[in-house]
Amino acid sequence: MDKYLCTENDKLTLVSFQISKEIAAAGKCFTEGEFFKKCMMIAVSELCPEKRGIFENVSLSHMTVQRRIADISTNLSDQLKQRVSEFCYYSLAMEESTDLKDTARLLIFIRGIDKNFEITEEFVGMCSMTGHTTGKEISNEVIKCMNDKLGLDFTNLVAICTDGAPAMCGKNVGAVTLLEEFIGRQIIKHHCIIHQPVLCSKVLKFEHVMSVVVSIVNYIRSRGLKHRTFQAFLEGVDAECSDLIYHTEVRWLSRGRVLRHFVALKEEVAKFLENGPIKFPELENESWNQDLFFFCDITAHLNYLNIKLQDKNQLIFQMCAAVKAFKMKLKLFRSQLSKGEMYHFPTCAQHIPQHKHAELGEKYAKHINLLIEEFDRRLTLSKEEDVQLKLIEDPFSVDPEDVPLDLQLEVTELQCSAVYRNKHRASSLWDFYKSLDNEKYKNLIEVALKMFSIFGSTYICEQAFSIMNKIKQHSSLTDNHLEDIMKISTSDMTPEYNKLVAEKRYTISH
Repeated sequence: MDKYLCTENDKLTLVSFQISKEIAAAGKCFTEGEFFKKCMMIAVSELCPEKRGIFENVSLSHMTVQRRIADISTNLSDQLKQRVSEFCYYSLAMEESTDLKDTARLLIFIRGIDKNFEITEEFVGMCSMTGHTTGKEISNEVIKCMNDKLGLDFTNLVAICTDGAPAMCGKNVGAVTLLEEFIGRQIIKHHCIIHQPVLCSKVLKFEHVMSVVVSIVNYIRSRGLKHRTFQAFLEGVDAECSDLIYHTEVRWLSRGRVLRHFVALKEEVAKFLENGPIKFPELENESWNQDLFFFCDITAHLNYLNIKLQDKNQLIFQMCAAVKAFKMKLKLFRSQLSKGEMYHFPTCAQHIPQHKHAELGEKYAKHINLLIEEFDRRLTLSKEEDVQLKLIEDPFSVDPEDVPLDLQLEVTELQCSAVYRNKHRASSLWDFYKSLDNEKYKNLIEVALKMFSIFGSTYICEQAFSIMNKIKQHSSLTDNHLEDIMKISTSDMTPEYNKLVAEKRYTISH
């Protein structure tokens, strides 16, 4: 890098860019100590230890940092425009939420793929909607954002993944429907695969359990003295967990963690509360405790699925396969519970006497059946969708007669190739499809490119909202500055520091 940095001023400019990027990428404000430590680490690495004093000359005023962040954001946008021009196909993920200022923020992400099967997932833009948030307003913002920020039309748009809100997915005036009308053709539109199991879990009517658990946790933790006394009590009895944790309804994994900690400390909680002014008779109720143990176990299974679906770099058919496997597990659970077997429900097996397994197993099998029905209603693919996903995941296992007509001959020929069969087993799907003959398997490659470009969930939007909410004083930032910070903090691309420094050198010299 030194050959691009002609002067000491260039090095100082580079350091100011890197520090500004760290500030934005952190998604939060540093404390003074953290900020100084971070700055010194970057400065020393770039300017050499013997020149630590030069650090004092690095311009890091609020306005300088703001300009540096804006320059880095513009550079990342320019890089994204270049990549977008090389996309064969792309898809969008979008979600709308309201911040602390009651401003509706629409976040848009793009996932594109080029001819080399290189996938890019990047933040496109944040649209602040101060008026209505109907499907029409959202669709207009999406069109404007794609045109203004990327100069991109919708020719190669394959799919849109949303949070399933009526304004997004409404049949007649939802944003996606209106976008289809604007484009003039149908696209794949689907509800976030991670969000749907969360909605399915709501058929489990265990509010009588959760409400009591939340009340007890709040009673102990919301009072400082009582909370400290409780922690000291746990330390004194050498409890399995050191504390209870709060329940947050909007966080998908919160309920499972709360229940797990509560069950682990149930005896200690009961003993701590027995002489208190407020009584919770449910703690001594056998039926309520049994429901608590079952709810803890089934929520743990749902959380395991949720975490699995959050893995990075997943393709949509891998996520669908995980959901399909979970549905099969539920059928196994239903069958075993109806026979009184609780091996896969360890909390129940540990706390419920053996002689009651058959009776309670029959009861809880009915709850599992409700969950199965809800999963089937929300997460069952059509035959055509199932075949298309299987085709790309494993083209050697599908019946050529089941695939579209323009793919039948290609699939037949592929299945007869021992070389490609071995490549499919030994390499990743990316490498496998990159190895196919572009002429011989042209249509199959096109379908693979489309499927690889599809967002399986809006989890990337959820992460971005989480980052935004952690930014201190984000409500006092301008929309443009907040968007710049969001772009830097969510991007996987590296800023072109050499180019940025050179531009600053040119600006100064002129």
